[in-house]
Amino acid sequence: MLSSYQEKLLQINRSMQDLAATILAAERECFEGFKASDMARLDSAREKLKGCGARANAIDNEVIKTLALYGPEATELREMVGYLKMTNELVNTCSTIRSYIKNNRALIAGEFDLGKLRVSLQTLHQSALNAVESMVKMIDISQSEEELKALYRSIKVEESKGDDLYSIVQKDLSDILYHTDIDPLDFMTVLKLARKLERISDHAVSVARLLLFIKTGGELESN
Repeated sequence: MLSSYQEKLLQINRSMQDLAATILAAERECFEGFKASDMARLDSAREKLKGCGARANAIDNEVIKTLALYGPEATELREMVGYLKMTNELVNTCSTIRSYIKNNRALIAGEFDLGKLRVSLQTLHQSALNAVESMVKMIDISQSEEELKALYRSIKVEESKGDDLYSIVQKDLSDILYHTDIDPLDFMTVLKLARKLERISDHAVSVARLLLFIKTGGELESN
């Protein structure tokens, strides 16, 4: 039978999983909206993200109350510290997705033709989505250390792919700017769109590092 403290830890972890699952659902909706140039799907994704900040604050409050009530020892304290840092990273992920939605809506509204950029942007989007999916799976820290490390490696792969794809988008955009009469505002909007997708994978890596810290201890890696 679990102690009251262990039950509280499970409750906090479930709340974290629920928040991350909401982010994943929004990211999936964004991907479908991008592929179909569908503003309604983007608006649906934005709606899903409403209240994420308040939910993260509620988790933080539960962590602080748990610290005050139970005075956990080193291992449990590590988990609490990890969760406090993680909620901040999840809120940052929500903010990045919202910015992505804003930029994507602007391109759709302006009927901007992505042309050959669409393929690399869609691949970049898929990579970001893959990273978030693995991040959500990682939050269930009841898994073995090896399982968590395997998920972490998969997220790192997607982050690396995202960096490469962002460079490709930058190069293709520069070629388009040089050879065609593209509106500089559209140029910047596409660049920001790609940058936000790359950042989503970065956030997933940051969360994954925190989860490994919770599970295994040691030094907390920085980006």
